[in-house]
Amino acid sequence: MDNGDRSAQIVSFGVFEADLKTGELHKNGVRVALQGQPFQVCAILLEHSGELVTREELRRRVWPEDTFVDFDQALNAAVAKIRIALGDEATNPRFVETLPRRGYRFIAPVDKPSLPAPAPPAPKRRREGVAAKARWISVGATLLVLISGIGIWRFARNRSEAAVPPLEVVPLAALPGFESGPAFSPDGNQIAFALGAEDKCGIYTIMVDSDRALRLTSGAGDAFPTWSPDGRGVAFYRFSEHGTAVYTVPALGGTEQRLRTGFSGPWTAGLDWSPDGKVLAISEGQEDKNRAWIALLSLADLTTRPLTSPSSQEYDTAPAFSPDGSTVAFVRGIVAGVVSDVYVVPVAGGTPKRLTFDKTWILGSLTWTPDGRGGTPRPVTGVGVIAWSPSVSPKGNQLVYQHMAFKDSLFRLNLKDDTHRQGPPVFLRSEKGFNWRPQFSPDGKRFVFESNAFGYSDLWACDGDGSHCGPLTSLRGTAGAARWSPDGRFIAFEFRPEEHSEVYLLEVGGGAPRLLPTLPGSDNGGPNWSRDGKWIYFYSDRGGEPFQLWKVPVNGGSPIQITSNGGVFGVESADGQSLYYAKLRTPGIWKMPLQGGEEERVLDRAGGGEWFNWALARNGIYFRDTKNKDTIGVLNFFDFATRNITMVSTLDQPGGVGIGLSADGRSVLYDGKGDAESSIMLVKNFR
Repeated sequence: MDNGDRSAQIVSFGVFEADLKTGELHKNGVRVALQGQPFQVCAILLEHSGELVTREELRRRVWPEDTFVDFDQALNAAVAKIRIALGDEATNPRFVETLPRRGYRFIAPVDKPSLPAPAPPAPKRRREGVAAKARWISVGATLLVLISGIGIWRFARNRSEAAVPPLEVVPLAALPGFESGPAFSPDGNQIAFALGAEDKCGIYTIMVDSDRALRLTSGAGDAFPTWSPDGRGVAFYRFSEHGTAVYTVPALGGTEQRLRTGFSGPWTAGLDWSPDGKVLAISEGQEDKNRAWIALLSLADLTTRPLTSPSSQEYDTAPAFSPDGSTVAFVRGIVAGVVSDVYVVPVAGGTPKRLTFDKTWILGSLTWTPDGRGGTPRPVTGVGVIAWSPSVSPKGNQLVYQHMAFKDSLFRLNLKDDTHRQGPPVFLRSEKGFNWRPQFSPDGKRFVFESNAFGYSDLWACDGDGSHCGPLTSLRGTAGAARWSPDGRFIAFEFRPEEHSEVYLLEVGGGAPRLLPTLPGSDNGGPNWSRDGKWIYFYSDRGGEPFQLWKVPVNGGSPIQITSNGGVFGVESADGQSLYYAKLRTPGIWKMPLQGGEEERVLDRAGGGEWFNWALARNGIYFRDTKNKDTIGVLNFFDFATRNITMVSTLDQPGGVGIGLSADGRSVLYDGKGDAESSIMLVKNFR
């Protein structure tokens, strides 16, 4: 086909070009991941730009009658993927407009040139990244970082991509078990990694061109290996019931040496060896301080010097030295939510500089590329969406990363009567990634939950039997903690658009979420409704820590502080006389009179670090005990009248975040974590 014919198949809009012949979408000349049915839907909308395309028309052209699929779910998913690829929003669309219950319309100007199409322009230097999922600020060195659910991204300088071999992604070790934390040796010939397996756990090394691995340690909690600059040793963490320790071991095997112990905390992760071999950058903390910081561990005298000083409820992890050893990059997150960003700090000390402003979930380690040069960020294609902990070879031509495959499932447990006899758990749905904190609608016919199936954490909803599921939001951030209004017309939820989390209201029938004014400049979240639907309870860090509970009128007005000794996730009692709530790190469920008075702890086996794993009933509290040593987890019931705790059911799924109780008290929703698989992948011809 000549250029004139080809140009007729290319549709341009803004910085995007869609090739309807090849089924490819490009942004500034760089291919964007959109294919299959989502691209077909996009092509149809472009074909009829400015016009309504009905849902029935899309069904007829993309999902014919002989296609056996949940059409509503498939179409909602396709449109959500289109918006992610274009950096669009359902609530404030620039490209795809939703006409509720009717269809969709492409609203951006579209150009269909009749002249030969010019060559795709080279990627431009921009303040914003290639995809609108993440926004970056360029730095003076190339830095690879994973953002949860969207794969691996790099800051890369402009250069031609012509006449270069394609990326080749292959499994490296393929050992049975959970492989994690890969790290290239200084000569680029070996990779160290951790293996979680029943009888073969520990730190391993493997040659890049071999399938035989050398076991260096045998600790069940050994993780995050990093090489010495001379390649003769490997440092790592050892996590155990006694706390966290830092060890080294010879790269060919031998006697371990303990360098640092006596620190703990749930957020400690990642370490790195300085280029001069004199210092280890570690993440350490104390659980009672509920924070973690970056420290420099001297290998000469084993003393430490704190490099960062995060505030309470913040954690600093994943330190990574720059190639010249002058700077350490790290991840800073907040305990109150799965949100984090990348920072850098001089090794000599100083104020950390924030590089990203995404407030999404960054997992695993960071790594600098060897040349230490920056530019425009772009995704590393071909690695998949669940890709963690990248490491680049010294020559810069190979990349290893941790590939994850897991699914969270949602279940319903039906409670038959007040004695809590129940049938077996009913499976509702399973989707890749995290699916958690489910909540029933007031009539019990629908439920809402959080999912990062498409990358970012958004609100999804399904019918009560798990059918007709689809996203309610597409907000490019972290949305969650959803709660239905008593009349079922609205959903309150928390969302972090920029620096701080805020409370938003979403009309269930359609429309854009609106910000509920609370306490500007603070982290505000965990919303819940009063029984009459006139107030929203929320927690805020206004005035410092710990979080306190506040309430604000739904129709406007000033927030009122409720607690003074800490509180999160307040729920009114059925009679409207008391407020029940948890606290940030203190175990227990507390209550206080709504008209004012002293608080009292009514239950000491819930709350604390598991804020969402309890639900208030008329006559007691259901709570999920994930720390039961004899089971994966149990659902318990605390009876207000007898003050007895009864085990309702054992749960056959581990972990879980949040439970939801139906308004009639007869059904419980919960999520379960499926088996996770993790393997080390090698990317050849990396560039």
